[in-house]
Amino acid sequence: MIQWSILSSRTVEVALRGNSEEVNKNSSELRSVRVAGRRWGICSSSNGEFHELERNAARLAGGEGIKLSDAELAVGDFKMGKGSIDEVLALEILRDLRDNFSGLFEGIITFEECRREIRTSDGADAVETRIATDMNVSIAGRRVASIHTGVLGGIEELERKYEPVLEELSSRFKALERAKFLNPFMRGFKFKVILSKESSCSFIHEIAHRLEGDLPMELRDGSALTIYDEPAGFGGYNFDDEGVLARKRKLVEDGVVICHLNTRESAFRLCEEPGNARGLFTIPKAFQTNLVVEKGDWSIEEMISETSEGFLAEGILRAEIFGEMIRISPELCWYIRRGEIQTPVLVNEIRIPASDALKRVVAVGKEMFERIGFEKGFPISEKSPPILIEATVA
Repeated sequence: MIQWSILSSRTVEVALRGNSEEVNKNSSELRSVRVAGRRWGICSSSNGEFHELERNAARLAGGEGIKLSDAELAVGDFKMGKGSIDEVLALEILRDLRDNFSGLFEGIITFEECRREIRTSDGADAVETRIATDMNVSIAGRRVASIHTGVLGGIEELERKYEPVLEELSSRFKALERAKFLNPFMRGFKFKVILSKESSCSFIHEIAHRLEGDLPMELRDGSALTIYDEPAGFGGYNFDDEGVLARKRKLVEDGVVICHLNTRESAFRLCEEPGNARGLFTIPKAFQTNLVVEKGDWSIEEMISETSEGFLAEGILRAEIFGEMIRISPELCWYIRRGEIQTPVLVNEIRIPASDALKRVVAVGKEMFERIGFEKGFPISEKSPPILIEATVA
């Protein structure tokens, strides 16, 4: 199988950093040919001819060998998002945010218009134009509070998120200013932890890493959680980077894994459906688009009242799977005692065994929160309600 691709992008970045106001622009175009042979052969260039790239990629790929699943391939023109960037308006939004805080301010609004063309020897022939805008804001006082949000579309769509961003950032900044370090005698013990906002989204993101079909890892069945991969959103597409038409896919149902994120190669091996391939200039990688957790019945107030002693976590500094442990470093935690919030505290890590993560879930909330981001250069997002879970706090 041979794939010819063109990726064109135009980016405008508007930033306020301390005493600096910046507008930076960039555009690029890359061509790629990828051949599935005895191994993957890939060649790309910003100015090369396709026939030359194809000849070199075929030489690198060797003879036949790689098996790919059948797939419904995309044909035609597709669009995601509409709008533009108004540099003056972007600066006004960032200035207004900055004027509400006394700490050191950094705000970045990035607009990207991306055109992706994919044609394959077995039938894909599609073009997608995607317009998206995201905003990353940080305030540094005694500690740093940050928010990252984004939309499909231009600055007009992003402007609608101004008030929620201001409210969330202000609340978190004030709490961080008076937060105390966790009592050292509480470190290393298990508690009930309510993962909320970015913390719950990052937890779902780490679970999804274990569902990547090109390198699946053990994830024992549990209860409560139902997770979808939904390509209609900030991190989505109409077709993946192998030209396979995208569709909503249920990954976990009531704590039971029923499907993986797949490329055409991993889908053939697992006898599942493809549609989650990322990367035009590398071997296709199975990766999420927009993860969505089905909401539960619990309000955040009910979760708090049912916690005799524990924590409510929000924001995210870092999240990763290290060895066999999901490690989440929240921006802020609230200490809960006898079903009531007591005081903001700083927690280094919340640790959850990765393979048993689904079994540790106690309850799922009903207020949804979205986190957007980029991983390995790909836009992604997660939408999740608060999740009450048993975890070790350190």
